[in-house]
Amino acid sequence: MARSGARRPHPVVVILAGLALAAAACGDDEDPTAEAGDTPVTSSSVAVEASEPPTTTPADGAGQEADVPGRELTVTGPVAGGRGVMQTATPIDLDAAGYVEEEYVLSGAATSYAPVGELGLDGRWEAEPAATAPFTTRFVVRRPADPAAFNGVVVVEWFNASSDVDIDIDFVFANEELLRGGYAWVGVTAQAIGIEGDGTASPFGPGALGLQAWDPERYADLSHPGDEYSYDIFTAVGEVLRDPGDVDPLDGLEAEHLLATGESQSAFRLLTYANAVQPLAGVYDGILIHSRSGSGAPLGSFDDMMGGDVPLAAQVRDDLDVPVLQVQTETDLIALVPSSPFPAARQPDSATVRTWEVAGTAHSDSYYLSRLTEQGTRQFEGFLDLSGVLGRMNSGPQNFVMNAAVRWLTRWVAQGGAPPTATPIEVGAGANGRDARGN
Repeated sequence: MARSGARRPHPVVVILAGLALAAAACGDDEDPTAEAGDTPVTSSSVAVEASEPPTTTPADGAGQEADVPGRELTVTGPVAGGRGVMQTATPIDLDAAGYVEEEYVLSGAATSYAPVGELGLDGRWEAEPAATAPFTTRFVVRRPADPAAFNGVVVVEWFNASSDVDIDIDFVFANEELLRGGYAWVGVTAQAIGIEGDGTASPFGPGALGLQAWDPERYADLSHPGDEYSYDIFTAVGEVLRDPGDVDPLDGLEAEHLLATGESQSAFRLLTYANAVQPLAGVYDGILIHSRSGSGAPLGSFDDMMGGDVPLAAQVRDDLDVPVLQVQTETDLIALVPSSPFPAARQPDSATVRTWEVAGTAHSDSYYLSRLTEQGTRQFEGFLDLSGVLGRMNSGPQNFVMNAAVRWLTRWVAQGGAPPTATPIEVGAGANGRDARGN
């Protein structure tokens, strides 16, 4: 299927190309809590009740009217074959950590959403189901091999697709906490380009191939109806993790808490998810939004990542019944998307929202890019070799902050007690369309 919208340069490319990054200074990774081979492919189906059944059909006729109170989701896997390795397999030594990595396919019907009324700065957005369409996507599971090592928390990451391939950015940044803490981690191919990308528009060049171009045999059956359905696809993965059928992606591990996370473009989508979809779906227990701009992604489909049916400045709604933690690097504030600076969307910390702005850190840093290079050169014949720019990147320890963010969000969800507050970085007057402190 044709992907929705034209491709455009992503802000990370601008940062890599010429942004002068500050020297880094972050705290260490303290513990904020007292506790904390080829397999035969099989499939199962599970009926999932929809919290808000779709009742309308979009004006353009896309999708079809949904008039059933639930949906059937089919999980197949673990997946094998093709090149013999999944795309986005991690180079981090999971065996040494006692972890298993597997890939699954999920099929069903997904719902798109349409805004109801104006979507404002306060993030209290109302949306309604619009249409349904069939989808088949994949997700990756990394879980403790020993059930006794599992801490009951599953971190579900919206794969970043800004390079036209799926990248597990938050797993890389927070892998120390995830692996030592006994978390399960799941990466979701939520966006169409991750399946359909042919490398022609990728900032990394023609070698950056989406799943089907990279391995036509392994991923032949995948199909995506468009990014307006991405939010519900992300919900669907959470549903099958909570209520698996005969094929259990967690292999018997019981998910007590599901945490959603995503970085950069995925963070834009998670902001929109938190504001418009989480109140309807109610699948996730906490949300970690990492490196966003001032706004979110659209609910509908259009030709640009920003704008459309969402305002250029949008806060996290503060009336959710689940906590949201935002982590912002210094370069996220203005340079990420200059037309939508983050300070214009600043908000006070509340009972359900915390924001950490970390001075001296960069949207992409040497810690992350060195691991992306290792992953890319193993799987993609060198197209992600970023060694030439690593010397110009800073080494601000964003990874320590992300380790702490996962730990604090887990504590907030499981035990109560919000994370510590952080003083916002002061920005110059006029840099954000509001006053010098973003008020």
